[in-house]
Amino acid sequence: MLKSLTVSNFKAFKEPVTIDFSTTGNYTFNTEAVKDGIVKTAVMYGKNASGKSSLGLAIFDIVGTLTDNYISKENYANYENRYSNDMVISFEYTFSFNNRDVVYSYTKSKFKDILSEKLRINDKILVDYNRLNDKNKIVLNMKGAENTNLILKQLNFSILRFIKSNVILTQNEENELFEKMYDFVSKMLLFWSLDTKGFVGYTPVSGQSIIDKIVKENHFADLQKFFKDAGFEDELDHRIWNGAEQLMIKYGNDNTIDFNLAASSGMRSLLLVYYWLEDIADPKKCPSFIFIDEFDAFYHFELSYFIIERLKSYGCQVLLTTHNTSIFTNDLLRPDCYYICSKDKIVNAHNATLKELRYGHNLEKLYRGGTFGK
Repeated sequence: MLKSLTVSNFKAFKEPVTIDFSTTGNYTFNTEAVKDGIVKTAVMYGKNASGKSSLGLAIFDIVGTLTDNYISKENYANYENRYSNDMVISFEYTFSFNNRDVVYSYTKSKFKDILSEKLRINDKILVDYNRLNDKNKIVLNMKGAENTNLILKQLNFSILRFIKSNVILTQNEENELFEKMYDFVSKMLLFWSLDTKGFVGYTPVSGQSIIDKIVKENHFADLQKFFKDAGFEDELDHRIWNGAEQLMIKYGNDNTIDFNLAASSGMRSLLLVYYWLEDIADPKKCPSFIFIDEFDAFYHFELSYFIIERLKSYGCQVLLTTHNTSIFTNDLLRPDCYYICSKDKIVNAHNATLKELRYGHNLEKLYRGGTFGK
């Protein structure tokens, strides 16, 4: 799981800011939202332009650094913070696997220009170099990679990426944890709501028909059930139109209408959520980390509840952003799972106040009243 990220000089964040999923409390309710002391299901609040979207892109910068999975490149324009004079953008990720920390940090000058990398596992430095300090020195302590001939000036991408693709590593604990980190990163998924249909990670494929995929993988009946569970009573159907599957809504026995013409914004957004999450029950296909920006922009609060409850039941780690304070409640999650974001600090409600928070507290009222600061 992702334990923490510290980022600086990236988009909204001029100074270093950290999101830490391990600063949890000892709450006895909604325990399924936390796993092994790390927040598994989180919701983030913040004012407009507070950095929520920037944080999501920061978390997923590692996907473009280490994998060939799809990146919406336009979202990584204006890469560095506009108010900073520092040309170095810094990222430090801490992952936790089997109660062991894997710390991967790197710096860049642009999205694709890596200046330095460091990989530390079990407090042992396995990879370390910095082009700004020494253009030739590389520390490489991974078993099986000691004799790899690497010349920094000839390598214009991540050394970890090179090792993953070209080196057969010796089997030991450090290398197994390295593989776990890589597997986690390769399954990370960020997507936006209906307006953009953009995404980052999970697959190298840039675009695919939503209903084609659902029908061809025999998930149409499950899609119908998903909509019914979410409270939509309309019956769905599909047909071939101009060589492609088309989603329809049935009215009566013989009447149908194009889903995109009849469906509300909420229904269309829900279809997008299902498209990304249809394989989530399969451990081999389940995303490792899901970030949905403004996840409930088109939802009634009951549908927001439904989506969070469904995501909470899955094994993947989830971070959602929203402005909907009606879901800031202990009935759904717990204080250490609600984060408040600003450009200089990200903290969960549990650590944002000296007040001892209990199940009976109205978190929404406390948030609106300023108890949790920014």
